[in-house]
Amino acid sequence: MRLAFPTDIIEEMFLLKADQVLVTTGQPILERDGYLLPLIYLGQWLKFHCPRQSMDPESAPVINLPTVLTIAQGNQLVGFQVDRCWGEQEVAIRQVEGTIPMSPGFIGCTILGDGQIVPLVDAGKLLDWIHDQGGDGTSKGGATPMGTLSPSSIPQLNADNSATDGQQRPIATNRILIVDDSVNVRRFLALTLEKAGYQVEQAKDGQDAVEKLLGGDLQVQAVICDIEMPRLDGYGFLARIKADPAHRWLPIAMLTSRSGDKHRQLAMSLGAAAYFTKPYKEAELLQSLQNLISASQSHAL
Repeated sequence: MRLAFPTDIIEEMFLLKADQVLVTTGQPILERDGYLLPLIYLGQWLKFHCPRQSMDPESAPVINLPTVLTIAQGNQLVGFQVDRCWGEQEVAIRQVEGTIPMSPGFIGCTILGDGQIVPLVDAGKLLDWIHDQGGDGTSKGGATPMGTLSPSSIPQLNADNSATDGQQRPIATNRILIVDDSVNVRRFLALTLEKAGYQVEQAKDGQDAVEKLLGGDLQVQAVICDIEMPRLDGYGFLARIKADPAHRWLPIAMLTSRSGDKHRQLAMSLGAAAYFTKPYKEAELLQSLQNLISASQSHAL
């Protein structure tokens, strides 16, 4: 079945190669030009479980191989994998009328020259719906596009767990705390760190992180922290942790969408050891993290 994506939401389109995909706990991650982004296999989510008439398009696809469309969702890029692509077309968007509501993730349709009705995708709402289902094919409630979800798992591809070229794998006891209110950011950053050999802990915001660190139950060798978070933001977290003598030498790297100099300077003045902007480059982040931990351990001695 063909789907229509508005061209203004597509950042990039390219052929999918198997060696670009990593999988952790069933969640596929795409590595592209040194960046990691979540990969959604649409064929695993949009399935019919009822009789339907199949219509062959009059025109051949422009690309007849698995293709990735990268979509910007806030500050995070997400990849949609489709089976083939018919290229760009100018179409008239139609509203769907009737008593049956549109499935989540769709906002209308268009009628092509061959008479086929093609649903128009609302990528943001479709991603929200997939997230609500747990992102792993297990429904957590809510409506289901195109019928019931298939229980089949996402294809498993071997992940390369070796360290980045030119880098030593960190000592396995090194534990990193990720502080971010976005579940997706924490998940994908955890993949990067675990692949490099670190143990990973997570906190949902600055307040959660402060309670875990100052409570004495959690010992970590470094922290990667967002800035914009509810309850206690990254600046507040820095101020609270750096005021505690026990965490004086704990390296805290900020990972944020705020790229302005004033944000960087404020974070560094509050005690941040490094400042990265999203999306991050995996090799650069890992190398800096290793250097920060080494320097911190030297000070502690």
